[in-house]
Formats: sequence, C-alpha cells, structure tokens
Amino acid sequence: MHKKYLFILMLSLNWTKADPDAKENPNRGTSAETNCIFGNGCYDQAGIRAFIPEKDEEESRIIGGQEAWAHSWPWQVSLQYSEMPACGAAILDLRWVITACHCFKRYKKASLWKAVAGMHNLENMNESCHQTVEVENIISHKGYNQKTNENDIALVKLQSPLLFNECVRPVGILNNDLSPQETCTVTGWGAIRENGPRASRLQEVNVTVFEPQTCNKYYRGKMLKFMMCAGAEEGGMDACQGDSGGPLSCFTDDRYKLAGVVSWGVGCGRAQRPGVYTTLYHYKQWIESSILGELVSDDSGADSTVQCGQAKIESCQLPGDLAQVVSSVDGTFKVENMSEACANSWPWHVSLQSHDTHYCSGVLVHPRWVLAPRHCLPSAGDVVVLGAHDLNFMSGQTAAVESVQSLAYDGSFPPASDLSMIRLSVPARIGPMIFPVCITDKDDEMVNEDNSSCVTTGWGTRKATLDLHPDILHMARIKPLSEKACMTGWGDRFNMKSLLCTDAAASTSCLGDSGAPLMCEKNGVYYLVGLTTWGGKKCEPRKPAVFTRVSAYHSWIQTFIRNA
Repeated sequence: MHKKYLFILMLSLNWTKADPDAKENPNRGTSAETNCIFGNGCYDQAGIRAFIPEKDEEESRIIGGQEAWAHSWPWQVSLQYSEMPACGAAILDLRWVITACHCFKRYKKASLWKAVAGMHNLENMNESCHQTVEVENIISHKGYNQKTNENDIALVKLQSPLLFNECVRPVGILNNDLSPQETCTVTGWGAIRENGPRASRLQEVNVTVFEPQTCNKYYRGKMLKFMMCAGAEEGGMDACQGDSGGPLSCFTDDRYKLAGVVSWGVGCGRAQRPGVYTTLYHYKQWIESSILGELVSDDSGADSTVQCGQAKIESCQLPGDLAQVVSSVDGTFKVENMSEACANSWPWHVSLQSHDTHYCSGVLVHPRWVLAPRHCLPSAGDVVVLGAHDLNFMSGQTAAVESVQSLAYDGSFPPASDLSMIRLSVPARIGPMIFPVCITDKDDEMVNEDNSSCVTTGWGTRKATLDLHPDILHMARIKPLSEKACMTGWGDRFNMKSLLCTDAAASTSCLGDSGAPLMCEKNGVYYLVGLTTWGGKKCEPRKPAVFTRVSAYHSWIQTFIRNA
C-alpha cells in the first residue's frame, strides 16, 4: 500500500504586508504567504476567508457596511474596462470568473477588459498580492433580457491562470436555494451611498434574504424566476456598496459559498427596495456546460485554441529511439528506451486506486468522464486520482466514482470492446496538471507502421532496462504495427477495425500497467488512439501489445460527453 505523504512546496516567503495603509487584521502580524502551484493543494481552501478579524470586532464593524479587512474575501475580483473599474466578479477556477451579463451591455470586446484579483485598495497598484490578467473570452447568457434583467449572468475566461495563495482563492457555488432570513455578505468597490463616489477600498455589508413573495411585492411583480432579493426592510444595507456582478457570499458548513451576483435594484439602500441578485444555484448546469464547451475540443483539431491533447514535454525530450523488447544477458527479456516522464507532462493520464493502491490507468476525455478498460471495472470506494506523477505524493485532485458505463463483451479474441466510461463525482479541475486528451473517429493517418510519433505512458516499469521507479509515471515512444504483424502474433481473427497492436514493449507484462494509453501526435496535438487490453503472459517480442482502438467506439464515447 502506498503511503500518502503531505508534500508542501514552498515557493516563497514574503514577510511584507500587502498594503501598509489598509485596515489590517490585528492578529495577522507579518504571517508568511505560501504560494501554491496552479491550485495544487489549494482547492481545499475554496471559500475560506483569509486575514479575518476576531468575531467581536467583526460584528461591531460590518453592520451598515464598512471597509473589509484587507484580502479577507480572496475570491473577489475587479473587472476593469480600459483600466477603469467597472464591475465586480468572483473566482470560480484558475481561469474563470463569474459576473453579471449587464456589465457587458455596451462594451463586449474581451481584449479591452482585465481582471484584477487579490486587490484591496484599487488606488494602490503596489499591493504585493494583486494579480492582473487579460480577458480572453466573455460568455454571456444567451437568454439575457436587458429590459427585465432575466438571466443576468456571464462567465469570463482569463488569458492565463491565476496563482492561488492566501490573497487569491476560488469560491464554490451554493448547492441549494437560500432560505428566507439567512444572512449573507455582499462585497465590492461600488458607491457607499446613492449617487455617491465609488469606494477605492473593498467594502462589505451583511444583508438578509427576503421571502420571494415579499420581493415581488416590493418590486410589483418584476421579480422573475431565478432572482432573489436581500437587504434590510428599513434600508441602509444594500448592494450599492458592492459592484454590479459582485459576489453574494454565504457561510455554510465550514466555508463560504457563492449564492448570487449583484444584478439590479432601485436606488441605493432605500426602504423596501432590497438589492436583487441572480441566483446561481439554478445556473450550475449552464456554468458547467459553458466552461466545458471551452475546454473540450471538436474532433477535427483544426482550432489551435482548442484545449485538449496538449502535452507538456518541452523540458524533457521523448526517447529518441523506439521502445522495444530485447534479450538480456540472463536470457530474460527487457524493454529498452523507456524513460521517466516529465512531471505532469501527460495531464490526461489518471490512476484508478483502491485503498490508496494503483491498479489501473485511465484517460481523461472530458472533465466529467474517464475512459478505462472494462476489465479494470472499479469497485465501491475506489477513486480516480488526477494530475498524478509520483504516486507517493499529493495529486492535483482525487474524485470518487459516481457511475460506470461499459461496453458489452463481443466474444472476440483478442478481446475487443474492452472499454468503460467512468463518471466522476465532481468535474475535473482543468488546469496545467489536469487536461483532457483529444479523441477522433478518423485515425488511419496516425495508426500506421510508418508513424513514429506515438507514445505510451504508465506506472509499473517491471521490465525496463533502466532503473525506473514503479511509482513514477514513465513514457516510451512506440509505433503501431501492420495488420500482418498483428495477425502473426495473435492469429487471423485479429480485427484491425476494433483493435490495433504495437511492439510488445507496451504490453502489461512489459510496461507493468493495465489500461495504459497509446497516443499519437498530429499537428502538435495528441490524440488517444488506444488503451491497453491484451498481451503475452510474459514480456517477449513475439506477442505484440494489443490495444482497443478508440476510434471504433468514438460515437459511443461521444454519447456520454454530449450529455455530460
């Protein structure tokens, strides 16, 4: 059984305050700021406030709305148009923030927008915590109505990922509607009084959720489905002290969750005119599908901005020679030209584990789906480990198995249709460490004996000539064999329509990992063409490694991806 070690990589210790003029937490002192790499180990901090004051001090200062403690709402973002603060937003993930659609009614060009995270005082650009990122894309809800403010929600994709730390963290979306009388907090840099100037330092105010009927009464029937209102009946506490699109954060269990974004209202802090928010719980499917639509490619690979199949092997080269089984001095067979992979260079390769022990590999084909061999069918309690390189250390994410869909065995030999689709209990956190591979229904150009751009990866290395650690991901360059060579090894019944084969070096008996993927590169993008399914009982050259040919089951796989 593999032991799990707590692996903390401390990149830097900054012994300076973010803003010497800001209102600081008296208990903060000069605490060290520990950065995390691309959210690795940081997602457990989603919705956790930083630098918060003592409870008695907090209660005495947030009534009516005042300046927040510096960096105490780390998911708060300032969206700026042409360098001018325009709207608020909240961080959902490394490259995604959420806001209100009406922020982009007049100015829709993404290249003119920026997102500023980790900021407290917008007039002090020397704050050490802040990160400014250009906007790559704006996804506005297609059902947004300017007159009624219906579907007032938008997603903003950043050009580069944020670096999560104490000042910059994501927040999760609440999984249910709020109950009346619940208290939440709205934050932002908006006006602190009606028609007043904008605040330069982040403000916060507690607001109370109203009954839907009360909201509709106050607004004479203008409250629509998926809207809610919050404030104080007598006025004085309102989202005017936040920004349009800013977060409504509610404490639940042990952390804050995002319940809504600031949408509209009448005036600022008026009696019986509470602020109106877009209720995010009802848009979770739209949010997920919109983000996944950006992350998962079409099958052509023609769009260079498509984010699948992007291996990161720049810092260490693939083996120059093809992997092959060779005879060693003791008469046994060994695999030549297998090497350790660069850390997280094959970000779709996942580990199926039972009781902390790896038993099979799989491949991320969609943030919610992993493709693996049917013979690796997971049991209750098994997990999928994503973003792993060394199995002894922390991975990017661990997800439970929600369900499994398998192809029926067709009776062929070697076995074809050896595939299962494993649905994750939560979507994969897409980023530099975790990334889907591309799949295609047209692989003839890649699957041929002249193609030397194919690679297999896996854990195990039981027959490698080099002294490779079995818990560290390794890789080998390998090329598909001809139909004749496959039939020579496995007989005339070998079906190239649903199977393919390579040198025995890629088989489980040689490589040491069942379910290892075979990927071929085309125009700089890697496509999954096969998953290990069969091989000789011994690592010997006369029995080629057999893979299930993924293109043969492309439509079956796409059925699950389309309905994710």
